[in-house]
Amino acid sequence: MYQAALVLEGGALRGQYTAGILDAFLDHGIFFHTVIGVSAGALCGTNYISQQRGRTDIVNTRYRHDKDYISLRRAFHRQDIINLDYLFAEHGGRWEPFDEVAYRTSPMTFVVAATALEKGRAVYFHHPQGRDLIADLKASSAMPFISKPVYTGLGLCLDGGVADSIPYAYAQANGFDKIVVIRTRPRAYRKNPTSPVLARAYQRTFSDYPAFVQAAIARPQMYNHQAQTLQSLEGEGQVFVLAPKAPVTVKRLESDVSKLEALYQTGLADGAASLPQLKAYLNA
Repeated sequence: MYQAALVLEGGALRGQYTAGILDAFLDHGIFFHTVIGVSAGALCGTNYISQQRGRTDIVNTRYRHDKDYISLRRAFHRQDIINLDYLFAEHGGRWEPFDEVAYRTSPMTFVVAATALEKGRAVYFHHPQGRDLIADLKASSAMPFISKPVYTGLGLCLDGGVADSIPYAYAQANGFDKIVVIRTRPRAYRKNPTSPVLARAYQRTFSDYPAFVQAAIARPQMYNHQAQTLQSLEGEGQVFVLAPKAPVTVKRLESDVSKLEALYQTGLADGAASLPQLKAYLNA
């Protein structure tokens, strides 16, 4: 196990790319002292920590059209469109249940990032277990407007990507000088500024949480700063970044299973191809 941090960006079903890379790491026995995940990155990270190769891909392709997992109709019943409880429930048949024993006893430390509504800042949950794990993953993955805020041990939270989309700075602050980052967008990708319409929607929907509104509206600037800084750190050899080489056409709630599988296979291939350079970086 490398004394290094692994940082996993979010991106909903674009996390298929992350899942492929993590499975390549499992195939070759690549493990990290600490894994820090945001949103879909955190969901992928749970199956990496529990060493359940292929589980993320199987769930997202085999069960994508199960309405108990992902369905816009759930919103009509005031339920989250993506039902994360589904990932940890028993379904029988060919379903592979989450191995909580393997997760709990893993020597790797798992950190889940979310955004606190009250302060509009990132909060970090350290190796949560049981119901806390599910709650914290829900909080990290809860997208504004289409998901309900989630009660956690650190208060009411939403999408971790709002306050800390790519938490490499958290790894730096915790003393890691070897940091591996898995992106779900190409290195050159940058977000457009928040539109006035979206800004007003944040102000109207989250009027009780002005700090969160400010963070949400400023998210593109924060994200673009993180992306630019990462490119500089990568050029200086301070971090190791894996990212898609071509624009990712998979949507956040992509319904085309063939596209999901193709993105997973791209991640799997990129992860395997990166191993010589990755090991050289980690062993330097």
